[in-house]
Amino acid sequence: MTDAIPGRGQYTEDARGQRLNWLRARSDTALASLERTGLDAHNLVGNVENFIGSVEVPVGLAGPLLFVGDAARGSLVAPLATTEGALVASASRGARAVTESGGVTTKVLSQRMTRAPAFEFDDIATAVRFTGWLREQRGRLDEQVRAVSRHTRLVDVDPHQIGRRLHVRFVFETADAAGQNMTTAATWQICRWLTDRLATEDELRPRGLLLEGNLSGDKKVTAGSMLAGRGTRVTAECRLRRDVVARVLKSTPEAMVKSHTATVLGAQQAGMVGYGVNAANIVAALFVATGQDVACVHESGVSLFSLETDGDDLVGTLLLPNLVVGTVGGGTALPHQRDLLTALGCAGAGGVRRFAEIVAGFALALDLSTMAAVVSGQFAQAHQRLGRARRVDWLEAGDLGAALLQPVLAQGLDDPRLHVTGVRPGRRLRGQGIASELGALSERRKLTGLHPVTVTWRPGEGSPRTVDLVAKVKSRGEEIVAGIAMLFSLCGPELARAWDRWGADTEFRDAHRRELAVYRRTEGVLTDLLPRCYGLLEDDEREAYVVLMERLPDDSGPWTGERVDTTLRAVAGVHGHWLGRDQELLTEGWLYRVPEPAYLAKARELWEGLVRHAAAELPDLLDSARTEIMLGIVEDAGYWTQELHAVPRTLVHNDLNPRNIAVRDGRPVVFDWELATVDVPQRDVVELLAFTLGPEVTAAEVDRFLAVHAEAVAAVSPRAAALVAGCDWHRGYRLALREFLMTRLALYAAGHSQRAFDFLPRVTETAFRLWELARERDGE
Repeated sequence: MTDAIPGRGQYTEDARGQRLNWLRARSDTALASLERTGLDAHNLVGNVENFIGSVEVPVGLAGPLLFVGDAARGSLVAPLATTEGALVASASRGARAVTESGGVTTKVLSQRMTRAPAFEFDDIATAVRFTGWLREQRGRLDEQVRAVSRHTRLVDVDPHQIGRRLHVRFVFETADAAGQNMTTAATWQICRWLTDRLATEDELRPRGLLLEGNLSGDKKVTAGSMLAGRGTRVTAECRLRRDVVARVLKSTPEAMVKSHTATVLGAQQAGMVGYGVNAANIVAALFVATGQDVACVHESGVSLFSLETDGDDLVGTLLLPNLVVGTVGGGTALPHQRDLLTALGCAGAGGVRRFAEIVAGFALALDLSTMAAVVSGQFAQAHQRLGRARRVDWLEAGDLGAALLQPVLAQGLDDPRLHVTGVRPGRRLRGQGIASELGALSERRKLTGLHPVTVTWRPGEGSPRTVDLVAKVKSRGEEIVAGIAMLFSLCGPELARAWDRWGADTEFRDAHRRELAVYRRTEGVLTDLLPRCYGLLEDDEREAYVVLMERLPDDSGPWTGERVDTTLRAVAGVHGHWLGRDQELLTEGWLYRVPEPAYLAKARELWEGLVRHAAAELPDLLDSARTEIMLGIVEDAGYWTQELHAVPRTLVHNDLNPRNIAVRDGRPVVFDWELATVDVPQRDVVELLAFTLGPEVTAAEVDRFLAVHAEAVAAVSPRAAALVAGCDWHRGYRLALREFLMTRLALYAAGHSQRAFDFLPRVTETAFRLWELARERDGE
């Protein structure tokens, strides 16, 4: 057979390489991600056949969750292997609520594993006689089990006759193993003994035998397993205080119970086995992380979740009747999975009860958090915003090849005869942008983010070229807005409603079109500041918005005063070119929708909600004094925003911080222009100083940076010089600082409660230092 898989059955690295190369040739795919693996082929006997590589699944830590259980005790974190955004955050939110209320009580009730062979007899009467005889053999059946495994114990023999067929449900205890293989071997030993024992007994001998007649419910959801148990039967319970429900889950006990009652009625109407909320997410994530049998998620995720009030408290209970888990055997011996089981204190013999309780405790925490999100009315709003009436042929990773990039490069380089001869993945970048992450929260089915590629092409004239590029595949602005909505749905109904009302009018709307429009501009002051653009793709049918740009050198050097000066002078060219031409910019329309000047004051509900949520969740970041300052800025927005918009305005980057700045040939390069808008030029100065300076900055340093910027803006043209001379540059800076604190810093702070921003503590310290210096200058 010419198409046979090479190296079949060989557990060696050479055999793996042969199989991988065979698949490459067969699929015409590079499969570069499978080239390396952390697994040793020699150690995979019994885990996989025809091994070619491994697939990485990101693992996030949920918790900590306080356990006061039987086998699980203390403050524990759970490693969740998942690609579902917000799962870890939601489980952590539930864990926080449970922990602050005293913890979760957990208990393993039983452990059972079943196998159910089916016997066929000549007639009904023979099947009845066999059933009676089988009951008399119980002691001998135990002997057969002991002959196979010293860890397996037969605890029940449960016959079910259907006509001349008899299904016998053998029930075992399997210690710390999940037990499917143990019970199969023990049941097969019993069946062999039965057929040998009855070889000459015509009145009892079965005429046919199936080792599994499907009565056991293996890897299936069944009512029988839920009632009788299959796997580990484990329960968890917690008592949440009213104030914790309000502060952490953003709900009330009464609202939670009322909504839970409605979901139970819906489950009954649907004929659902169980009536849980989200336990399968925790089961699947912990199964993948710890080497459990993933095919058992189907039955293991069945749950019974209940809520009730007891006085002022909310009592939550969860039962997992069919949790098929083990801490020995199978995938639990693989190195990564073994490490995570060890971190949980569950690896090896004696760990299965603790592990089962951990699963149940975190499943209850997630159910509580998810139910609270449903109660808030925000659970599905992001999906409602993104509802599509048509099927979209979205970009996928495999699309970043010659067929897609050739027309993009040919147009971008104005060379219709250009021919792309090779595209391969480039060196991995350090990270993705925040906008890409937010967009992916709401729409994960399409390719987005930064994708390095090495492209070789033959131009119409000249020698072939090989260039390292980055394809920036953008999320739609609506997807970014919806991603933020999903994040804020975990922050409570008040903030979620405020974002629903005002979020669509923020600078995130039309972000995908705006950045492409920036790269189409031909003004030298702008193109000198941008990365070199090799081409653009804007395809509304595929919702594909791609900037193909140069790969800039990684730059993590220190931000000295000289470097800040250089960056301010560079961006001042853009500021000076468009200064006072804001109406011209808006009329041209290439910035798309820009929030109207009155929006800052109108959206007070949103800014206040952001501040109050961050203050409640992150008191170390926003203490009472800082909270009072920010709320005061929000309250006075109707006044100072009018003065702000009287200051000359221009094109601003609106996200000018070190994440979006690189250096090429000693000159700053500024990228990620999706939030570009019309504002005072000092807006970019405020953000750059907040991100690059430290909380020890002095008034003299701030004054010097402002002078550098003002001089550079004025130097662009006589018109710019007259506008700079005609306004109070420092006052414009202080008004822009108010805007930054009220909008961008408040947005970061609220998001930080669900998705940590490492840079935020230092930026917050510096921003409030800048505020203190500004107040001193104003004599306040």
